[in-house]
Formats: sequence, structure tokens, C-alpha cells
Amino acid sequence: MAAPGEPGEAAVARRIDPAREPGLSPEQRRLMAQVEYAQRQRVLQRRLRSRNVLLALGIGAVTFGI
Repeated sequence: MAAPGEPGEAAVARRIDPAREPGLSPEQRRLMAQVEYAQRQRVLQRRLRSRNVLLALGIGAVTFGI
């Protein structure tokens, strides 16, 4: 593994708390919250989609077995 600062080493994003970060306007904080909410919704939809596919395959297998 390359040491930090060497070519080819990607910088790691630092998590921040928008409420404690100095210099952020209320509009920036609202936008950050909105983006985080959209990301959570996208992950939830992906998780539900995979569960629905498994359920459909299970129901199809039972139906085909009958």
C-alpha cells in the first residue's frame, strides 16, 4: 500500500458535522441535509428492490412447484 502523499494515493473524505462546522451558511447546511436524505432514500430503494426480487423468485418457485 502506498503511503499518504505518494502519487496514486487517494485522499480520504473527512466526515464533518454540519452543525459544528464553522463558516457554513444555513443554506449550505440545508443543502447538505437534503443531499444526505436523498442518499439515504436511494440506499433504501436499492435494498427494497433486492428484497422484492427475492420475494418474487420465492413466490415463483412455490407456484412452479405446485
